[in-house]
Amino acid sequence: MTGANVSRREFLGGGAAALAFDGCAAAAKPGAPRGDPFERVALGVTGIVTTRLGFGTGINGWNRSSAIVRNHGAGGAAKIIRGAYDRGVRFFDAADAYGTHAALRDGLKGVPRGGYVLATKCALYGGVPADDLKQGAGEAVDRFLRELGTDYIDIVQLHCLTDAAWPRKLEAQMEALEKAKKAGKIRAHGCSFHSLPALKAAAATPWLDVAHVRINPFGRNMDGKPEEVMPVLKRLHSQGRGVIGMKILGEGAFAKDPAKVARSIAYAVDSGAVDVLNVGFASLAELDEMISRMRGRGAAAAG
Repeated sequence: MTGANVSRREFLGGGAAALAFDGCAAAAKPGAPRGDPFERVALGVTGIVTTRLGFGTGINGWNRSSAIVRNHGAGGAAKIIRGAYDRGVRFFDAADAYGTHAALRDGLKGVPRGGYVLATKCALYGGVPADDLKQGAGEAVDRFLRELGTDYIDIVQLHCLTDAAWPRKLEAQMEALEKAKKAGKIRAHGCSFHSLPALKAAAATPWLDVAHVRINPFGRNMDGKPEEVMPVLKRLHSQGRGVIGMKILGEGAFAKDPAKVARSIAYAVDSGAVDVLNVGFASLAELDEMISRMRGRGAAAAG
């Protein structure tokens, strides 16, 4: 199976998928304003519902190392992750290259598995030991399950795609993730994108359930100008794909500028094309500041 060989009708699964998407949208947290960090949002037609704000564990993450673990150790990172859950965050993002699977496992230990969403990514081009890099996506998923201490992973993505020909070149990996989904090991599959050509190819690839994309109104650490990227996101979203936004704050470039933070949050949320704002945090203080900014985005934007 390749993306090109799956029809639009097969992708949507007929009316059932459309109803599932509508049902998830209706599951938004009662009374939560649009853009509230704990507003419930649906990720396309996947059936996955989670919080608007996601907790990213990959700040400067590569070679199985990231800021949250370097700064606090594995145990400290686990406590921060649990603190994020206790505050109301229900989306947690990792990757094989970040080295944060153990921290997520320990931080969420004892929490009912259906109470949060886990996303992680398969390394394809680096960031992990050579032997692990040679693993197929199916083998990687089995390892991820052990490392995360869970029976299933909500979302597994192919990491850091830049080649527009990825639907053809990564067919074997796509097939493996589809097999894992059918086996109940994962709920959805997708890709994280690091080039505009690769992102544009996603819109023509029905295999993709969830896209992880770089987006902010200033074009900082993005794959193209905002006016080039946003139309692609809107097309993906209109097709029923889940869209996870990253680099919302330009990889921290303007995290301390209240006006730019407010504008970035509004740009993503008000577009209607970005479901989750996945922001990297290395401390609970950073998370608390983002929660405050999201809840006060209207006032900050007006100022």
